Amino acid sequence: MYGTSGIPIKDGKSLPFVVSRGWNAPAGYYPEAFYLVGPETGEVYYASPTVTRLIWGLPSITDIESTVEEPIDLAPGTYQLVFALGGIKGGEATVEVFEAGSAAA
Repeated sequence: MYGTSGIPIKDGKSLPFVVSRGWNAPAGYYPEAFYLVGPETGEVYYASPTVTRLIWGLPSITDIESTVEEPIDLAPGTYQLVFALGGIKGGEATVEVFEAGSAAA
């Protein structure tokens, strides 16, 4: 991985990056996914696979990490990560996409 925050790109394509999130919901199994969205256009640049996740329940946070290894065509700038649990938007976060430079693999 390259750095600890944001999404690195090289030649207009993303390098592998990790998306970490924590869910707090009633205990049960839920379909869960996230999306990388251009905030100005609403265009979805990446949709994660929907995975059925066991959420532990309200007294605790269920932490999840996903590694995105497939290159995504992106330009530097600010994007939104939109998170969905049970088919409902559960949150969003701003993420910066940046040029990794010549040291990136």
